[in-house]
Amino acid sequence: IGVTTTEETEIGEIRRCAGCHRFEPKFASSSKHFVDVGDSDTGRCVCLACCRTLVTTSDEAIPLWERVLNFFEGPLGLITDEDSISGVSRQSLKSIPVILVGLNALNDNMKKHPEGVHHKSSQIMTRGLCLSEFCGHTTESVAVTAILCLSGLPADLTASILAHECCHAFLKLHPNFRYGKHLPLMVEEGLCQLVAFLFLNDGLESCDTSTEDDNTPSDAKLRQYFKFCIETDEGIYGEGFRFAARAYAEMGMQELLYYIALNRDFPPIND
Repeated sequence: IGVTTTEETEIGEIRRCAGCHRFEPKFASSSKHFVDVGDSDTGRCVCLACCRTLVTTSDEAIPLWERVLNFFEGPLGLITDEDSISGVSRQSLKSIPVILVGLNALNDNMKKHPEGVHHKSSQIMTRGLCLSEFCGHTTESVAVTAILCLSGLPADLTASILAHECCHAFLKLHPNFRYGKHLPLMVEEGLCQLVAFLFLNDGLESCDTSTEDDNTPSDAKLRQYFKFCIETDEGIYGEGFRFAARAYAEMGMQELLYYIALNRDFPPIND
């Protein structure tokens, strides 16, 4: 998306990386220009650092989704191998279609399915969507029909978006959260951002700290920046994350989810 500075007469329109938000060097050589990601009329582009691990197709997202499920089953302990009336199984999440789409397709689905739309973060555009529908004539049974993720982003960022959306799917499918209405926005988005942050911190393999160009961030620096964006967001995402992170530090994930299931809010945390 183009960003126009206040000194437009001197600088003009400066493109910004859709992954790490760096500005494209205005007078850089052609070999350092940002790369268009294929959205014909959106102007989305990525820098060369984010290009190193670019994820562009649904097939390329499958290993990332598997890693997210491993994280939910292992470190988080939220899902099991087998179906259970008291929880969510790995298979129920694995069976959800994960589809990478362009920005126009994502926006179109946001209009068609307003119930699944997230409010924008203060720092980023909407980059994922968890689509669901009620089964039959009751609000007690929900089916997650698809998870959409914006294509043309680096692997770590794509994986963290999938972790965020997986948390939405988990909450929709878990019997403890099958209310007639959704959790408060700040609570649900805060939980999902917490899961995305924990996944970036503990759910991925160690990444390269070196780079061939001193002006280009390493994969490790990019991952650090993606976590920083979650921590410092000034909107409802960031506020919810900080409440969720403080509660998680005191009580862990299982107790936190149990409290929220009963109270539909974060627990009070003493300073």
